[in-house]
Amino acid sequence: MGCRRRASASELLRVVVQRIEGRQNLLVPDPHRRLSGRGAHVHHDSNCLDQAVRKRAFTRALRIEGTVDVAAVRALVESESAERPTPAHEAGMDRMKTTR
Repeated sequence: MGCRRRASASELLRVVVQRIEGRQNLLVPDPHRRLSGRGAHVHHDSNCLDQAVRKRAFTRALRIEGTVDVAAVRALVESESAERPTPAHEAGMDRMKTTR
């Protein structure tokens, strides 16, 4: 979503919105893809999450108005990034460089 890179659904984190009357919309991570409602997908990467927040991609994808609280999603992504190895596309290994 934020970085606009394509990936399979198994590589992405589904996020849904929980609306609370009179308060900010709360984004809830849905790693098992079982929560009801419209969902948005983001990579398990804090850079992708930051870009999605900066571009207001969640409000467009989830069709909501106002600001969103991404604290729960950020906590999950940051805890997972500490456990996961760096993906090839972030390590600069996604393209093979050849010389002639």
